[in-house]
Amino acid sequence: MELQNLRGRQNSITDALQLTLPEHAVISVVGAGGKTSLVFAWARELAAAGKSVIITTTTHMFRPEGTEEEGIRVIAADDPEDPNKLTALPDDVLISLRDEADVVLIEADGSRRMPLKWPADHEPVIPDCTDITVCVAGLSGIGKAPSDVIYRADKLPESLRRDTVDLNLVHALVSSVNGGRKGVRGEFRVFMNQVDNDTDRLAAAYRLQQFFAVLGIQSAWGSLRDPGDVKLAVILEAAGDSKRFGSNKLLHIMENGRPMISSALDAARGVNAYKRILVTQYDEVAAMADGFTVIRNDRPDLGISRSMQLGIEAAGDADAYMFCVCDQPGLRTSTLERLIEAYKKGTAGIVSLAWQGKMCNPKIFSSRYRGELMSLSGDTGGRQIIAGHESDLLLVEAKSEDEVLDIDHSPE
Repeated sequence: MELQNLRGRQNSITDALQLTLPEHAVISVVGAGGKTSLVFAWARELAAAGKSVIITTTTHMFRPEGTEEEGIRVIAADDPEDPNKLTALPDDVLISLRDEADVVLIEADGSRRMPLKWPADHEPVIPDCTDITVCVAGLSGIGKAPSDVIYRADKLPESLRRDTVDLNLVHALVSSVNGGRKGVRGEFRVFMNQVDNDTDRLAAAYRLQQFFAVLGIQSAWGSLRDPGDVKLAVILEAAGDSKRFGSNKLLHIMENGRPMISSALDAARGVNAYKRILVTQYDEVAAMADGFTVIRNDRPDLGISRSMQLGIEAAGDADAYMFCVCDQPGLRTSTLERLIEAYKKGTAGIVSLAWQGKMCNPKIFSSRYRGELMSLSGDTGGRQIIAGHESDLLLVEAKSEDEVLDIDHSPE
């Protein structure tokens, strides 16, 4: 994790944001491009300093795994519509948390994992008891089309509409009283994330902090991603013709009342990925993919290899590719996170989910296999490559058969 402000490199988020935390501090984090990462990194920093921390939300957040660390508690309600998520507590319970910890960190906004955001009328949800509000902005959105990187870009006022996200637009998104400063309580700070040692983004951060300083807004910037982290591209393959199913199975409504593809989309949104890519031939599926780079597969007849290769091309300089099929309704964020953690250990260049020792989907391939993946044809997928590199394969056993179950045939 790298942190900077006008004074140079900083060793803590608290120092980078130039904050003195009050007793029983309540901090609400809004915006986009790393809210959850900031909340959990900050919690670990505070816990390491001997403070007790509670993490909660006033909207929705993905259910984390392994967060019952020393000094940190995650307290939120179960989301009745999505077992992968947590949701807001009743107001009286939320207020009572203040007395139970030295610091309460609140994820108070939603952004569908996009770098930037313009709030809707009902957003953000910042409690009155908030002492400090921090707006996060992801600088990876600069230079891209607003519709691709701004959550709720369709709600931008006419004066902010343009073809490409530039510094002036980022400044407006963050500093406007109708944008990042909407509903602010207490002190206000800005954290510019996703600088990632990119010289253009670093220059943008320096320039933006000057803009913010004119308004009296203190800011910091850097990367919440550990420099040793893998730049992982999650690639969802959703271009098949569903011939055995009899209709577009990705849109088939499951028992939970949601389309089948929702599970894969939600699972991918929940992981910390370098890029999220959806390859599809369907307009209806593309319309559901907020937060993804959507790539059109105009030749699905060429087989799954075509989707894999389109995804790899879109992944750019990613270190690894996770390929997910979209007909596994039992797929969860926790499933993908177990695969990612196994890959990060560096003992294997190919990691696959398995059930009872048998290889299943999803799979992760190191980018060193890019050439071989790009040479595939038809419906062979990655199994052909694995057959030639079995010593480089690691199987991660699924926790239940539901995680690996794929739906090929229409229910009777």
